[in-house]
Amino acid sequence: MHYLNKTKTGSSCYAALKLDMHKAFDRVSWHFLMEVLRHMRFPPAWRSLIWECISTVSYRILINGAPSSTLTPTCGLRQGDPLSPYLFIICMEVLSRQLSRAEKTGMLTGLKISRYAPTVSHLFYADDALICCKATPTAFDALRDLFKDFESASGQMINLNKSFIKFSPNAPPDFRLHLTSILKMQSSSTFGTYLGVPVDIPRNRSRVFHPYIDKLTTRISSLSSLHLSQSSKLVAISAVLLASFYHLMAALPFPLGICRKIDSLITAFWWRHDWKRQSIHWLKRETLQTPRDFDGLGIKNSLLLSQALLVKNYWRLRVHPTGLLAKYLVPKYARDLPIPSAKSRVSKPSFLWSGICRAVDEVSSGICWKIGNGKQINLVNSRWVQGTVPIRLGTDREPAPSLPDLVHPSGDWNATAVFKHFAPVTAKLIIEMEPPLLGIDDFLYWKYTEDGSYSVKTGYLHLWHKSSASSPSLTSYFPWSRIWKLTGSAKFPLLFWRLAHNIMPTSANLKSRGVTVTLPCHFCGSAEENAEHLFRYCNITQHVWRSSLLGLNSQTNSMIPFTQWLADLVTYFSHQSSSALNPLLYFGCVLQAIWSVRNSIIFQQCPMDPLRIWRLADQLYSSHQIFPSIWRTLNGPIPLPTAPSQLHQTMNSTLGSICFYVLVSRLHPGNCFRASISDSYTGQEQLALIRATNMLEASTRALLIAMRTARSAAYTYVSFSVSCRKLSPFARYRQD
Repeated sequence: MHYLNKTKTGSSCYAALKLDMHKAFDRVSWHFLMEVLRHMRFPPAWRSLIWECISTVSYRILINGAPSSTLTPTCGLRQGDPLSPYLFIICMEVLSRQLSRAEKTGMLTGLKISRYAPTVSHLFYADDALICCKATPTAFDALRDLFKDFESASGQMINLNKSFIKFSPNAPPDFRLHLTSILKMQSSSTFGTYLGVPVDIPRNRSRVFHPYIDKLTTRISSLSSLHLSQSSKLVAISAVLLASFYHLMAALPFPLGICRKIDSLITAFWWRHDWKRQSIHWLKRETLQTPRDFDGLGIKNSLLLSQALLVKNYWRLRVHPTGLLAKYLVPKYARDLPIPSAKSRVSKPSFLWSGICRAVDEVSSGICWKIGNGKQINLVNSRWVQGTVPIRLGTDREPAPSLPDLVHPSGDWNATAVFKHFAPVTAKLIIEMEPPLLGIDDFLYWKYTEDGSYSVKTGYLHLWHKSSASSPSLTSYFPWSRIWKLTGSAKFPLLFWRLAHNIMPTSANLKSRGVTVTLPCHFCGSAEENAEHLFRYCNITQHVWRSSLLGLNSQTNSMIPFTQWLADLVTYFSHQSSSALNPLLYFGCVLQAIWSVRNSIIFQQCPMDPLRIWRLADQLYSSHQIFPSIWRTLNGPIPLPTAPSQLHQTMNSTLGSICFYVLVSRLHPGNCFRASISDSYTGQEQLALIRATNMLEASTRALLIAMRTARSAAYTYVSFSVSCRKLSPFARYRQD
């Protein structure tokens, strides 16, 4: 299309036809399909299987809510059947062979974009057909006859209302009118899209991408109405919003303004709870687009992603030189190869190739030469010394050394010659390399993968490192790789991420953003509510940490900042995981429980009950464990006060807040189970032997024993921790 649009002078006119098949799958003739299969020498048994698949279909239509009688079709392929696209391609192969034969006989002349490139007469993708040819009456008469023969044989019918012809600019208007009358198709000045990608790029390139921005806005609006959590939004951004652009980004370079608009919409979707209302953007966009291992969320930068995907096209030219893409692009843009620079040396390059050149120039430091016979590289300017350009001794006027000058006849490096022509630093690197393989050609490799093949993931990371600031961030010391690999819900890594960046909507942070809020802590009411006080120094929080399964004293190392304290604990707990307890996961559960109870006090006006934090943390941990938790049965947690007003009382003075631990294990052999029951106040443990047919029955009986013990002791409020997950939601008892 680029070549066709640039043909503004000369006597040769060109045309591109976009064909639309009317009810393409529904009109396929079964007998035509079977005849094509026979000519392609499919075995009779195979053809009979295909016939059974396509001819045994029947339909019933709902008329006013009532099904009609059975209708048996005589043609057509079922859409949605995995076999149907392949059968349709076999049918379209007939039209492809007809066009190729017409081109060989001279009735049709395809489009040739350069002197050494092959001609292209048609491109088919299922029912999407594109035909390119020299615009002559003979060619259009041949196309008319071909279409007529194909329609009568296959049952297909070209939709003349949706099909159109685009001519090169040098075609006279009366000549266009004559040619369109032959095929009875309308002429169009723009080609639109092919396979969802705009192929006719005007001078104002951003205008082509505006419909895709509108689709993205509509999709974000529909997702916002679902009121997704932040972990769900993170999945939706990577798997839905950005994924919808992958096909376009791999085919066309995105303008900078369009990329900024995409990033702006995605950032707004991440921070807003309601798409129609503004919200606080706690961090800048660059932090969100930082990879996860470097304190970000890993949301892709659309410009860098577009460049990384475009480099994949260049890599296909190098790895598959016999492919269709290489056959057409390599002869036309041979002057830019083997490694293109930012500006193409070919006059009037296409929009696609200009984008590829700019993208390859951005990642050129990662594309290196593996030296073989030395015929394709320049030993002075190419990256062949372990991925770097060698530092040469002497001046540029001196002749450059050749590979035979640097290699002994035995095949090893000539150290004397290497140190003579190159700087000592470069010479040492050359000597450390394996000797060149003179029997093979030089080839390119990507130095950021083990096999040397380019990947979009490593290409994007290379581009990000190149564009990001060199100074490390304040939270770069965090063990991010361990946090994002944390098993369980994605909300725990997000919670650690928000705490590390101090963007939790506490009263202090909201006030710094101009929001009018009450500053005192909602737990103790004695200090300003910030993340450090709420999660570390509050009296209620300190007792929660001490009474949890971690037995943590949050006041130790009080001189360490909160972020450093959090990072040290994450690092420590990540190395302490065992089969009995995952400390890092439980640490995240306690943090989430503290935040959830704080929100319930503010938004639901729930009374302050510190025991709720401990119970909620245990419930979160149980719900995110694959296997039933093994709870601690001795040295139970310290009883907590039931209200903030009781903070002055001794922790063990209140007998109304008791937790019973029930641990049931099987005794082999037989259906005999042992139950261990202990309470958080006395710490005394009693054992009971229970006979049951399964673990659920044994746990139920053990829970019943614990409830009777609580009733006999006249406890006011009792909670139970049971090793059986099915009983955990019901393990709560209250006696008025």
